[in-house]
Amino acid sequence: MRFYLFLGFIVIAAGVMTAPDILVSAERTPGTTDVSQTLKLLPKETPQPNYGAKVPAVITGKLMLHASGTASGLPGVSVSDGYSVVKTDAQGAYELKPNPAAVFINVTRPAGYDIQGDWYKPLAGEVNFELKPAVDDEREFIFIHVTDTHISKDPVALKGLSRFVEEANKLTPKPRFVVNSGDLLNLSKALLSSPANGRAGFQNYTGIMNHLTMPYYNVAGDHTDSVYRLDEFPRGDHRCAKPLFWEYLGPHFFSFEYGKIHFVSVDYCYHLGKRKLTVNGKKRDYPTLQVQPMHTAWMNQDLQQRSPGTYVVTTSEHDLTEYCPDFTKMAQQHDIRFQLLGDDHVVSEKTQPVPFRTGGALAGCWWNPKTEQLCPDLSPQGYLIYRVVGEEMDYFYKGLGQRIAIVSPRIGADWQGKTEVQAHLVQPEPGEFLEYSLNGTDWKPMRETGQPFYRKQYAVTVDSASLPDGHLNFQVRSNLATEIRDRQFVVANGAKPAGNWPDAILEFSVGARISNAKIKKTPTGKVQVLFNEEVVGSIPANTRKAYSFPIKASQLHAANTLSFKFSDPADGMTLGSPVLKIGKNQLRDPRDTAVRKVKAAHWGTGAVDWGGYLVGDSPELVGNPFQRKQSRFCFVLNDAE
Repeated sequence: MRFYLFLGFIVIAAGVMTAPDILVSAERTPGTTDVSQTLKLLPKETPQPNYGAKVPAVITGKLMLHASGTASGLPGVSVSDGYSVVKTDAQGAYELKPNPAAVFINVTRPAGYDIQGDWYKPLAGEVNFELKPAVDDEREFIFIHVTDTHISKDPVALKGLSRFVEEANKLTPKPRFVVNSGDLLNLSKALLSSPANGRAGFQNYTGIMNHLTMPYYNVAGDHTDSVYRLDEFPRGDHRCAKPLFWEYLGPHFFSFEYGKIHFVSVDYCYHLGKRKLTVNGKKRDYPTLQVQPMHTAWMNQDLQQRSPGTYVVTTSEHDLTEYCPDFTKMAQQHDIRFQLLGDDHVVSEKTQPVPFRTGGALAGCWWNPKTEQLCPDLSPQGYLIYRVVGEEMDYFYKGLGQRIAIVSPRIGADWQGKTEVQAHLVQPEPGEFLEYSLNGTDWKPMRETGQPFYRKQYAVTVDSASLPDGHLNFQVRSNLATEIRDRQFVVANGAKPAGNWPDAILEFSVGARISNAKIKKTPTGKVQVLFNEEVVGSIPANTRKAYSFPIKASQLHAANTLSFKFSDPADGMTLGSPVLKIGKNQLRDPRDTAVRKVKAAHWGTGAVDWGGYLVGDSPELVGNPFQRKQSRFCFVLNDAE
């Protein structure tokens, strides 16, 4: 399997924090989602299923190309009923024997052509489609990957989605299309939402998204499934809960091509009545999360029939290597190079066996203002923007309503010596540039370092020797706008603390079976524990336990660091939140403190200790809502009472 993907920088914008009370709000302009007004719903007529109609034994039709005042059949284009795929012949004709469970006939948009009218239609004895040559060059293009919009009747959600549409429409050059990889709505996974709520959600979602000046493609999923028409498609039927999606958005398995990419939308949620979960003391039917045989067969046919010279990018809620049987083999056979994912509300990526990137969440957490629209990894609510040039892909994450982002270092990172801070400015105005401040008063220009698509990149190198040890609130702003982004770092030059401090205890767990920890890994070799770069103990291989290391008062600094040295550089482990205990005080890493606050806002105070951290460079370690990569931790004595 070949890979030509350039994996760019992930922008993790997080909160400003001031000791001892740690906040998580300043990397998001307060009231961001309240600035935009809700767009007036723009309904659109869509092809409707012929419920109850007899499925034809054979469907025939033609794909006609209209160009230069003439019409001719277009050969080699895929046509599908969602279960099998056929190609048009030299005259543009096709013949397909539909599956008895089929609902629509749809055409795979071929690169270089646009479909006139609808790209899917209800079943009939004859179904024809019309195409025309595309106007835009597809050798280079931009598209948006948005996910987890979670639309309901909530006015905050509707304003936020409206703002996204407004931002997408204002981007120059215009993105060619938008892909939403799941959780379009905020319906109950257990199908407890009423049909009226389901219809209202789809009306709100499509009514706002229809304002986009570009096509948008959608992945169905658990929060998008509806109780509507359960009498016709009950639990156990693989089509259960999909009718409202069909009526508003069309097929839930489909493909389209743009440039050299064959995109495939995959829905892995089935309401088969086989998965029972206890929620609030009641047994509930939850979806089976695995692509079923009839759809893996369709995927193989669709991929085999893709246009020559194209490679494959899939869009789905989760990593299909886990939720689609034989997906890794499928990827090797059909050149699947990348997956666009959602659902987890974090920005994360994995390179093996089939690379993916999870696209954060546009919603953040619309329904809970205590989260201040931050994702569990402290990313702002937002979306990914991709540029494709031939077989290369570049990207960046954009916060909703934000043009400025601090790209690196991450929140809470320690500064020792000269440190470079990177930031970017999206679609700058003439004469606009970024400035930075170390004290919130004195502003100095940052140096421009590049001009990739849609933005200018800036950097500044700061020598920590000129700064006092402890928390540093670093700020970036535009010289022309009022938007300011803050990020807290820790200056750790090694200065001794003022006053008399008692001995301390460093505590953490390794590989523990912490609730909601998706990954539970112990190191395969010995690991040295370094406190302020000095060895204070070690962690044996393959040992899952809680550790406690004594720290003498003489070893304490005003700002302290915890790090690890693996005997194998490719090793790694999972770590519970580390704590430095000094007397009655429990000091935590600044990023850990901010994450714990957001987790409590999302899921309640019982969630603060869920998950933990992924330490080291093992390829097994992939960020998720409850675990994030981090190998260095800081403890600032000023946080103690």
